[in-house]
Amino acid sequence: MKLLLLALTIMPLLVFADAIADNYPVAENVRGHENTEWSISYAYHLTDAKKNLPRVLLVGDSICQGYQGKVRAKLEGKANVTYWASSYCVTSPGYLRLLAFYLDEAKYDVIHFNNGLHSCETPVADYEKSYLAALQLIRKKQPDAKIVWASSTPINAKDARAGKVSQLNAAARRAAESVGDVAENDLYALANPLDRKAYWVDTHHYTEAGYEILASQVVEKVVAACAK
Repeated sequence: MKLLLLALTIMPLLVFADAIADNYPVAENVRGHENTEWSISYAYHLTDAKKNLPRVLLVGDSICQGYQGKVRAKLEGKANVTYWASSYCVTSPGYLRLLAFYLDEAKYDVIHFNNGLHSCETPVADYEKSYLAALQLIRKKQPDAKIVWASSTPINAKDARAGKVSQLNAAARRAAESVGDVAENDLYALANPLDRKAYWVDTHHYTEAGYEILASQVVEKVVAACAK
């Protein structure tokens, strides 16, 4: 009897696991791993009185991690913010499973999506295909949310990686156009004219003043999307 009860308990879990595997199969790791892969997320105001406000999901990397606090401060009392920042490329095995987890956490009014600076070793064709799959997953799981695609910011270097960021942005833009009804936040165009010595602290990251500029435009695009 105990074995039967155990089997009846385990079988639904196995079926559920198979369904996840079918929906989000592990992709070929065309980029390979970075030496340290990381992922961090916070969802604010999930249960308190601010639930009546629109909810925004910010997805990105360490640049998103850098501006999310300023975005939250600017949207205080106007919107609730969840963010997920990670090192994983859209082509990384399991990326869609990770994205699906955060998409299932709450109902979002606006999803501000970026992925790219950790993808400079990724073939452009594979990146574009996976970017399209990520945007399609967002549309499927959050059909009422307004999607804002954010281009990746330029890097403070004069090597092949700088050109690759532009190529990846072009591929991501094509993916967004294929999905349709996706707004654009061109953070690359915003940041590229800035003085590298004044606004960058290293190859990728910004000073507080730099993040303030990025955050202001993120808020502008999010508020515009909320108003639609």
